[in-house]
Amino acid sequence: MPQKAVLGRGWDAMSALLALSEGIRRLLERIALISGWLLVIMACVTTFDVIARKFGMQLPYTKLQELEWHFHAAIFSLWMGYCYTINAHPRVDTFTEMMSYRRRAWIELTGCLVLALPYMALVAYYSLDFVAQSYRLGEQSDSTVGLTHRWIIKGIYAAGLWMVVLGILSVLLRVIVFLFGNKSREEVNLQIGTVIMDV
Repeated sequence: MPQKAVLGRGWDAMSALLALSEGIRRLLERIALISGWLLVIMACVTTFDVIARKFGMQLPYTKLQELEWHFHAAIFSLWMGYCYTINAHPRVDTFTEMMSYRRRAWIELTGCLVLALPYMALVAYYSLDFVAQSYRLGEQSDSTVGLTHRWIIKGIYAAGLWMVVLGILSVLLRVIVFLFGNKSREEVNLQIGTVIMDV
C-alpha cells in the first residue's frame, strides 16, 4: 500500500478522534449551560425561603432547605464533566509547569489511562446500584416533613459521574491526537496544565 494512502488513513483516523472528542465536549457543554438555569430557580427558592422566614410564614421550611441543597447538588453534578474538558478542575501544576507541553501531554495521557478513567468508571458504575437501591427502598428525607423520592437527586449525581467519564474520554482523545496525529496544540485545542480562561 502506498505510503501516502497509509498517512491519509492515519490522518482521517485522527480527524475522526478529534471530531468525536469535540462532539462529546459540545454535548457536555450543552448540558452544563442548560442546567445553569437551575441557578435562577435555586435563587428564587432561596429568596422565597428567606422572605418567608423573615415574615414568619408557616411553611415546610425543611422542604425548602432540602430543595436548595438538591439544586446545589444538581448544578455541581451537571457541570463536572464539562469542567474537566475545559481544565476548570483543581490541578497541582508545581511539578509540570517547567516541562515542555509535549511532556505534560504524556503525563496527562498516563494520568487519564492509569488514574482518572479507571477510578471514575468504577465509581460511576457503582453509582447505578446506589440509585437503584434508593429507588427500591423508596428512600426519602430523614425528616418527616422533608422531601421524598431521594433517588432522583442521587440519579442526577450518578449522571454527573458518567459525564465526568465522558469528559475524561474527550480529553484523552485530544491528547492522543496531539501526541500521535501531527496536529498542533491549537488545532487540537488541548487544555492541560495552567490555562488562563476568560470568564
